[in-house]
Amino acid sequence: MLDRGVEAPPLYAQVARLLAEQINQGKYQPGDLLPSEPGLAKELGVSRATIVKAFDTLHREGLIQRQQGRGTFVAPRPKRHSLSELTSFTAVTRAGDGVPSHRLLAYLEIGSGDERGEPESAFPAAQDLVVLERVRYVDDVAVGFHRTVLPAHLVQRAGLTKDVVAAADFSLYRALEAIGQHPWSAEESLRAVGCPAELAGHLALAEGAPLMQVRRLTRNRTGDLIEAVVAHYVGSLYEYHTELSSHPAKFEKEGPGDESTMDRGGDVRAVVAERVRRGAGQR
Repeated sequence: MLDRGVEAPPLYAQVARLLAEQINQGKYQPGDLLPSEPGLAKELGVSRATIVKAFDTLHREGLIQRQQGRGTFVAPRPKRHSLSELTSFTAVTRAGDGVPSHRLLAYLEIGSGDERGEPESAFPAAQDLVVLERVRYVDDVAVGFHRTVLPAHLVQRAGLTKDVVAAADFSLYRALEAIGQHPWSAEESLRAVGCPAELAGHLALAEGAPLMQVRRLTRNRTGDLIEAVVAHYVGSLYEYHTELSSHPAKFEKEGPGDESTMDRGGDVRAVVAERVRRGAGQR
């Protein structure tokens, strides 16, 4: 099973490749508990140190997760989010047959004279704001952290008290839509970052582990900024997807305050560029 020849790859790399193939072929499904390190070492005829190093490799690649006191599990499949859709974390998760949930870490009120950081600086300095900090879960696995900033007057209209937001079934976009503030357009930027120390424990990661940082500014139908978010997603558990075409995008103006629409097959990058030229700041 393993090549022990002089010119063969290191044993730990062969073990990692073998386990990765078994995961990708379905022998082990997402959420399955993998055999213990001693058990695998005995089965494959290698040292436990070799298994530990192989697990380290698979963990860096996002294929497995370690849970202290419980063992090593196959990581969930990455959740896919389309770059051409403006939708919520809850909707994306449910569309992928996952169960979304969250844990509220902070509910902060920021007045017009208070110091502001990111992303609250996207709003006018005189505007009162409410900041929500939440850990986001899919099937009880932490996949991200959201710092969401909302205008205080919308929070009050929607009745979003701390207890309401903390509820397990809370959906921010559903609450906004209920008061006529449908998220209509957004600008989003992505970059790779290392996991900050303050998020490592919440996301069960080591400090510096790869994260996908997503910044989003969201507007309603009339162009008012209704949400600003800085989100961090576990790189191995969240995937962004888009479809591109060599055909030029065709835009049609629907009316005052409406976003341009693109014919099917148009380049989503052209949509983003058009919004940047017109909007200067959104989710």
